[in-house]
Amino acid sequence: MGTNYYCHIIPSKERKKELYNAIEANDFSLINKLHNEMYDNIYIDYNSTEIEGGVVHLGKMSAGWKFLWNPNVYIIRHGHLEDINGRRTWVEDPNTGKYVYPLTKQGLHDFIFREDVLIYDEYGELQDKEEFWKDALEWGSNREGGGWDAASYEAYEMKRDINYRLYPVTGELIDFLKSEGYKFTSWTNSDFYSDGLRFASSTEFS
Repeated sequence: MGTNYYCHIIPSKERKKELYNAIEANDFSLINKLHNEMYDNIYIDYNSTEIEGGVVHLGKMSAGWKFLWNPNVYIIRHGHLEDINGRRTWVEDPNTGKYVYPLTKQGLHDFIFREDVLIYDEYGELQDKEEFWKDALEWGSNREGGGWDAASYEAYEMKRDINYRLYPVTGELIDFLKSEGYKFTSWTNSDFYSDGLRFASSTEFS
């Protein structure tokens, strides 16, 4: 069992005005679109450097484990057309990634403490930012060894049961993270560290 935490980005006055005007005009299609961008899951505008709306899953506190941060990295695919054997063919270029925040303590701190961000837990309770930040950094430190990560937990289970088996996690995001130089704690590719923080190998977990 654990508790998930989320950043809710407060829409700007201009964006709220867009939604208000859509409601006044009974433009249901636009209402749904704007609601999704501002109040639903994170809205990624690949043409903008800012994350301007939506709900960002920050991570999870689980008993006995180090805090698990969500890397919130989104793959941007690239490619180009080439003439191959007389036919126009789409050729894939290396992927790049859009980071919601840098995977550093400073990057996360700056994002969390933005004036337009509120933090809630999965039960809808508003969190004090200072307390949350302190708790997240210290979570698991009272356990011998400083809390589980994938490598320490797998070693413990394998020592306890020689038949214990796990399977590696694979996928486009893991390949991209490896290409960015991040090293996973174990062969299962379940988590990795950056600037002393433990991150998941997926953006979809609860």
